[in-house]
Amino acid sequence: MSEQQIPSGDFRIFVQKIAMQGFYALGLIEVPGAPKQEPNPEMARGVIDDLTMLREKCASNLEEGETLTLDKFISDLQNQVAELSK
Repeated sequence: MSEQQIPSGDFRIFVQKIAMQGFYALGLIEVPGAPKQEPNPEMARGVIDDLTMLREKCASNLEEGETLTLDKFISDLQNQVAELSK
């Protein structure tokens, strides 16, 4: 059985890879073979900061769909951190 290839060179997939670190930090996704992660909102906030910095640094070079994807991941992570803080 061959392993599925993850496409590279696509900005939206790149952003998704970074965002997944935040979702993992919040305990919302699991990595096969890794122990279950206890929620770590500080780590997730670091990922949000990284994505926000990426948005600011790349703003003039992003296509509309790329901006929407980035904004959506930032918003989703912020909402999840807020929910965890309740």
